[in-house]
Amino acid sequence: FTAGAQLLLDFSFDVIGVHRLEARAAVQNGRGNGALRKIGALQEGILRRSFLRNGAYLDQVLWAILATDRESLRSAESPSVH
Repeated sequence: FTAGAQLLLDFSFDVIGVHRLEARAAVQNGRGNGALRKIGALQEGILRRSFLRNGAYLDQVLWAILATDRESLRSAESPSVH
């Protein structure tokens, strides 16, 4: 997942030039929320009862990555030369 997500982020921000990407995951989806956190997304809020599944409305976590967030992450990941 992570490698594919990084390719999508690189293409979206570097080639297309988008400013912001958003994602949603059900609050109960620990793996999905963990994956979004791992690629650098920031949790912006909870969307209450925003997703209908099997006849029940579930809460979702709203995640986002800004182009400026991505630049900061790249700077932090770059090895320093001494």
